[in-house]
Amino acid sequence: MAATAELLAGLSDLNEILQRLAVRARELTGATYGAISTFDEDGRVGRFVYTGIDEAQARRLGNGPTGRGLLGVLAHADHPLVLDDLRTHDSFTGWPEGHPEMCRFIGAPIRAGGKTIGALYLARDACESPFSEQDELAIATLALQAAVSVATALAQDRSGRLFLLEERERIAHDLHDGTIQALYALGLELDALSNRGDVAPGTRESLTQGVSRINELIGDIRAYITMLEAEAPAAQPELGRDLAFVLRQMVPSGTDTVVNITAAALQELSARESEDLLYIAREAISNAIRHGEASKIAVDLRQTPGETALTIQDNGAGFDSEHVRTGLGSVTMRTRAERLGGTLAVLGIPGMGTTVRVAIPRRQDD
Repeated sequence: MAATAELLAGLSDLNEILQRLAVRARELTGATYGAISTFDEDGRVGRFVYTGIDEAQARRLGNGPTGRGLLGVLAHADHPLVLDDLRTHDSFTGWPEGHPEMCRFIGAPIRAGGKTIGALYLARDACESPFSEQDELAIATLALQAAVSVATALAQDRSGRLFLLEERERIAHDLHDGTIQALYALGLELDALSNRGDVAPGTRESLTQGVSRINELIGDIRAYITMLEAEAPAAQPELGRDLAFVLRQMVPSGTDTVVNITAAALQELSARESEDLLYIAREAISNAIRHGEASKIAVDLRQTPGETALTIQDNGAGFDSEHVRTGLGSVTMRTRAERLGGTLAVLGIPGMGTTVRVAIPRRQDD
């Protein structure tokens, strides 16, 4: 118990806790591959973190698992499952493209509050020895010891998600009831001044331009409010799932979408990073539809040795950087990128589309 407590001491980020547990489980059993998942209330995989697969293999895997096959079996289990050949189990559904072949298997549910909230998974190749009773006991013990830390981190993640949703709603109401109304009143006042007979032509033109600018700002804020109030999955942030949700929600029929997300990039992102990257993607997609009138939008999430990069490209109208104004959405995108310690690049080519790319540095393993 002390060893596990020391392993997780000082950690509150769910992803960091899962990463350390996956590595520890693999060390305890000498397994070739190790992984750990969390489950939502319906038994679907929330987060899935693995070790033992190199980055080239991880890039070929694409999106992480959703909870079919043995993962689904462990979601409803209350005791370890040990198999000499997992491919012979009734729940085995085959490998996705790029997945390494596995044979020996041991899985242990992580339970708290009478429910299975996650599971540990270990695997070996067919040429290696089966897992022993000692291995089973070690993983069952680790799962038992890890339950409190995983349950606490899950609760914090969900509380944070709920807080963000409530905060979004509060900000949206404040913007609508305060800022927009004040701008609208100012616009009416300037419009009334511009229609007075004693106003000089040059002043009238400036007042008219001011009213036009105020109307543009109101439009920007209304669009921002719509994004804040947009329905979002209530579960903890998971960028692969949430990006697909946003695309379904925002992209009209007839607009083609291409999504390329690597599992290696997903598994290192914290809840905060996922939330901010999702906002940037949502803003970029919104701009592509509202201003660019794009017929194709591509979303790409991948890693390099030093960074995780999210890129959103469209084939819409693009823009001339010398004449485009900076809107509220662009400012917020840049602020979120800077908060993550990353960089944001927005490139528009008139008539050829827009590319938005945000890159954040990867955390180094301890």
